[in-house]
Amino acid sequence: GRWLDLQTRQLTAGMPARCRSWGRARKALNIFLRNALYNRYLSNGYSLSAVEQYLEVPLDSYVGNALGAEPEESDLPKWSSVNGLTAQMSGEFQAVACRVAVRKRIAPVHLDLYYFRK
Repeated sequence: GRWLDLQTRQLTAGMPARCRSWGRARKALNIFLRNALYNRYLSNGYSLSAVEQYLEVPLDSYVGNALGAEPEESDLPKWSSVNGLTAQMSGEFQAVACRVAVRKRIAPVHLDLYYFRK
């Protein structure tokens, strides 16, 4: 978590001011990491299966709204946008994602595929 927070801050700082958004940076990192996990060569070469359980689900309107409809949600804020996403809000959504993933017996990183296909 701390490593991902550091990477998010660094990526946000490098974004043009008009596009600077913590939520955008975090989503981009989570998509990058998920795609690296899904790439057989990268995953095998860097033993990414060892961190699969720790990867976050990339948050967007599909995932945010779906998590809000899950029985595990407990007073999640209504999803607004990736641009408005803060670290605290992300943490709340990721906590629900972890509980849902336990019930579904998958890693949280895979939930976006589950929700997008609905």
